[in-house]
Amino acid sequence: MDFNLKNYQIVKLKKYFKNTDFFFLFHSAKLNLTRWTNTEQNLKKLKLSYYKPLNRTTVKTFKSSIYKNFSSSIEGFILLINSNYKKTGLELQSVVKNLKPSFVLIGVKLNNKIYSTSQLKGMKDLSYKKNAFHLHKALDKYLKTSYMLTNTKKISK
Repeated sequence: MDFNLKNYQIVKLKKYFKNTDFFFLFHSAKLNLTRWTNTEQNLKKLKLSYYKPLNRTTVKTFKSSIYKNFSSSIEGFILLINSNYKKTGLELQSVVKNLKPSFVLIGVKLNNKIYSTSQLKGMKDLSYKKNAFHLHKALDKYLKTSYMLTNTKKISK
């Protein structure tokens, strides 16, 4: 295997996408050393880890993958942030609020799909169980109302 930097970074990024089911994609500003150290400490307090791939390799990898529709939104420095612990529940609003001064959320990768910020507007939690429960409650409510509407109609012959 050729271990030059670009090929190695591309392989590493593909492996990261394949092995990590859930992470945030953030645009990050170019920070000086002291601000970056403060940002790293803030990420550590929030129990988050990060991966910062190279710009060109990220765009090249996205264009040749199943995420090619999302590659147009990648311009500049990208930071991939995920939780250190699999069992802890994350609140989307608190993560974005704590990282807002330095980063801008552009998407969330969940399983094999990347969701943009416009698709995540109604979500408060990133817990599968809680979201499935809310979906079940909504479906139950709408099925009951549709049953009531169809039950009251009388069919004439």
